[in-house]
Amino acid sequence: MSGVTPSNPFSLTKANDLSDDQIQELWVDIAPPDSPDSLFSAGRFASPMPTFILGSKGSGKTHLMRYASFALQKKRFEREKLRSLAGARADGYVGIYTLCSGLETGRFQGKGQSEEAWLEVFSYYLELSLGIAALAAIDDLLDGEARNHIEPRLCAAVGLLFDSDPPPANGVGALINELERRRRELDYQVNNAAFTGELVPNVTASRGKLIFGIPQAFQNCSSDLGGFIFAYQLDELENLTEAQQKHVNTLVRDRRGPATLKIGARQFGIKTYATMSAGEENIRDSEFEELRLDLRFRRNEKTYRDLVALLVERRLQNFWPHSSTGLAGRGRRLTDWFEEPKRDPFDPFFQKLVKGAPSSERPHIFRLRSALAARIPRGGVGSVRNDEDIAEITNAIAVPEAPLLEKLNTFLIFNAWARGLDLKQTAMSVKTDCAAFVTSKAAGRYRQKLDHYKSDLIAQMFRDASFRHNYGGLDEFTRMSEGQPRALITLLKQTFDWATFQGERPFEAGSISLDAESKGALAAADWFYNNMRKAGNEGQAILIAVDRLAELFRINRFADNPIECSLIGFSVSARIGSETSQRNLRLALDHSFLVEILGGQSERNSEQVTGKFQLNRMLVPKWGLATGRRGIKPLSEAELNAIFDPEMSEAFENVKADWVSRMNAPFDRARRASKDFANGDADDIQNDLFSD
Repeated sequence: MSGVTPSNPFSLTKANDLSDDQIQELWVDIAPPDSPDSLFSAGRFASPMPTFILGSKGSGKTHLMRYASFALQKKRFEREKLRSLAGARADGYVGIYTLCSGLETGRFQGKGQSEEAWLEVFSYYLELSLGIAALAAIDDLLDGEARNHIEPRLCAAVGLLFDSDPPPANGVGALINELERRRRELDYQVNNAAFTGELVPNVTASRGKLIFGIPQAFQNCSSDLGGFIFAYQLDELENLTEAQQKHVNTLVRDRRGPATLKIGARQFGIKTYATMSAGEENIRDSEFEELRLDLRFRRNEKTYRDLVALLVERRLQNFWPHSSTGLAGRGRRLTDWFEEPKRDPFDPFFQKLVKGAPSSERPHIFRLRSALAARIPRGGVGSVRNDEDIAEITNAIAVPEAPLLEKLNTFLIFNAWARGLDLKQTAMSVKTDCAAFVTSKAAGRYRQKLDHYKSDLIAQMFRDASFRHNYGGLDEFTRMSEGQPRALITLLKQTFDWATFQGERPFEAGSISLDAESKGALAAADWFYNNMRKAGNEGQAILIAVDRLAELFRINRFADNPIECSLIGFSVSARIGSETSQRNLRLALDHSFLVEILGGQSERNSEQVTGKFQLNRMLVPKWGLATGRRGIKPLSEAELNAIFDPEMSEAFENVKADWVSRMNAPFDRARRASKDFANGDADDIQNDLFSD
């Protein structure tokens, strides 16, 4: 490993910032390369079928493609004492990696020239660039007597690929120099077109002739040179214009010989699948295959957890050798280095949250008592008509030794209130069920409701105590990263920084504190959120929509009677909503601020399948929301538009007021449909918490 060891083993988060040695050392996979379960094999680099490797920012596209590049292949060949040619045959491919951003494609537009002219210039520039890269790989593949025998024949065959002015070269090195000279001349013309007003390039090769012709010419030189393909790896395709992508799509469609394309792009980076072949579009599984990395990870949570564990351990082995003694010497599991949030209802921690106060003085009991007392002058709430009735209820649901259970009990009373049930009878029923649970800890309806609503109840207790909500544990961080390894590394980077700042010794002694983990999670959420500020007007529209959505989820999370538990998701029909709201919903998905949940959701009153989405869990610490997802809230058309159309601020305030009124005592609107915002009572009234 070269270079200086960073003080934080997670400080390098982007694959583009890693050296070739670091890409090699930090690579992890969950199965051998030849296994169908392998992440590497999913790239299908040895397959002649073109592949689009897609995913959100930080999903691992670049790391995968660079690991598959010839620069890294050669390192593995050296380690295995293989000649490059033998190694290429064993791998079945040679990976020719190119960053589209390195082509500086923004130069190929404007400057007083037509779009058609620029497209031809870009096409030729890409032809030269990939041709040079292919020849550089061939230069490494040739050695010994084979070079002397093959080079003249190869150069002659490459010369025949040019329409005019074939390069006068008898060696691969000289051929590369000539193509580089032509590219420099083209660079000069492109860069100065704005000043000269002229663009008169000497285009000497047609589209695809060099890209596909050079590999074919090489393998035609000798039967000993076959057995593998040249895989051109174009990464960051999102940096190309639509017209430039159309050119790449044409190369995909017209692929021939022992060559193919493997194209990396962010999920929103594909602007078109159209080609220049009579306007036809490439079709997935016909002209190309598609690999969605983050989707692949989210579909198989266990696979992703295994990958994360390997990834973290590899980081520690390479960048934080202090941890190796602790891991091996103590036999600690990786998860043991992280303190976990308290969730056991009998944990003494919950007594600290209420500061050891007696039940009558705890915030949740005070809230219930005050809400009921406010209704006494108006005739009370059902059979609750005076202070004695209120005291009977609060005494019945008190659990002095377990404040979290007591909090659940107040929640059950609020739910009964919203449904118009008799509160004194409910209190007696809750008391009986709670006592049975305290005695036996057995599974049942009471435990089920505790498990479902525990996250929201604890969050409310944290807020009442003015405590920062806790996020922590490697499993929770893995869930928050949403199948994006870079997001996971960022969470750990921020957490490590906070832990060391606070005098802790992460991965050396003890466990990383929940305080450091929570601060790290919040810092990572801010990083994720603030990156969108760079996206101009589109980014601002996404931020407004996500802010509004999260605000509604917060209303639910901290309500007296939430309509859903751990609410961070919603469903909505694709057939409703304004053009603006639908566009901004799609933008939020494209930029991974929202995550689509596979399978959709059937509407309650029809067979129509709607889209089902959730807030990216990387963002939830910003609003103190849950990382687990249980409830899904169907959105009406009015709600969708109010959230996702930035101009509808007044409508959004109405939606907010509607949610607050429905979910909080005295529940004035909880049992009647809102004319503008409801889908009907079945959507707006939470079912009886004890119903089957």
